[in-house]
Amino acid sequence: MKVIKYRNWEFEVNLELTKRTYANILVSGAETCACSDCKNYVAYRDKVFPEEILNLFTALGIDYRKEVEITVWEARPRGLYHIGGWFHFSGKILSGKNCRIPNDVGDGYTLELTNIYDNFSIGFTEGNDLTYFNEKVGLIQIEFAADIPWIVNSSLEGPQK
Repeated sequence: MKVIKYRNWEFEVNLELTKRTYANILVSGAETCACSDCKNYVAYRDKVFPEEILNLFTALGIDYRKEVEITVWEARPRGLYHIGGWFHFSGKILSGKNCRIPNDVGDGYTLELTNIYDNFSIGFTEGNDLTYFNEKVGLIQIEFAADIPWIVNSSLEGPQK
């Protein structure tokens, strides 16, 4: 286990297991989907993550080209689309804010992500939604949100409704 510090967080990471898991993924979640939202994300993926986040992913053993899931939430001004997605790593949060906030009725939650740059936010929580990992316990789910332009073929008319 390795301890990784990032901003106000500190994580214990099973780096070898995380690297090995990502090395075994042949196709990302977005690449398995035929919708125009995912096609647009994949086309723009190399520009989504700030260098600071790419460095964090490398330190955690995560391949940024192998996201679990992508969703488009809404169209924004200036032709941007607000998207979200997530990754996992094996480990635990030693300190720092949990981004998953339970709602009042107890059967759901909201995400409270931390703004990194004007168009990118991130958060961390225990979770295993659609994970690539064989062992479903001891995982940290990295949630992210970003605003990205629509760049794929104009015949694909923006996000799916």
